[in-house]
Amino acid sequence: MALESIILSGISACAAAPKQAGEDKPAQRAPHVRVVSELTVVSDYRRNGVTQSDHNPALQGRVDVRHDSGWGVGAFATSMHGRRGSNAQVSLYGSRRFEFGETDVNLGAAAIIFIGGDADPFGVVQASVARPLGPIDATLSVNYAPPQDAIDDQHGLNVGLRARTPLGRLNGVALTGGASVGWSEAEFAMGAGTKLDWSVGVTAEIEGAEFGLAYVDNDLDDHRGEAGLVVSITRRF
Repeated sequence: MALESIILSGISACAAAPKQAGEDKPAQRAPHVRVVSELTVVSDYRRNGVTQSDHNPALQGRVDVRHDSGWGVGAFATSMHGRRGSNAQVSLYGSRRFEFGETDVNLGAAAIIFIGGDADPFGVVQASVARPLGPIDATLSVNYAPPQDAIDDQHGLNVGLRARTPLGRLNGVALTGGASVGWSEAEFAMGAGTKLDWSVGVTAEIEGAEFGLAYVDNDLDDHRGEAGLVVSITRRF
């Protein structure tokens, strides 16, 4: 789904004439680095099922850099409305991917920074396991924020399960279905102690852009948790 730019490529060479002993050196392939960037407009910025933009549209951007050794770094930025007067959020992250057959394991950490208010940044430890299950791509993720001053010395925990599967084509347009369910507690439960959220949606690839429509809901009682449809348009570069 991502448009990948390979900015370093391996170089190999061979000699037609035989070489003297000690001259042979193993051919080495230069490392591959993939850079993916994307720009998204959403009708409502939802994180773990809860609005972070007061049910208003948000502009988002992401840059992700991956090395073929499995190491990666990236940044995600979004407009928002909420946390202690903040109007933007920036997440800086790094991770290491491990492959075990068809199973991908990612271990990493992120710094969550808020702009335009008096909210302090905080850190999150992240882990995920992804594996195809027949036609379904499933991902189990865990995000944990240890107790720290920025979140009132509370911890935060979110466990989520996401699934995506191709739905075929409609009038030549590729469709993909997706669903998610998540459970949060403490700081990540938005003051509710624990929280459950879920979503179901579909995306369509049209002229290099991804159009999405999702129904998002959770079990919070206040207006931040109101169920709704979220429309998104994403362009990758």
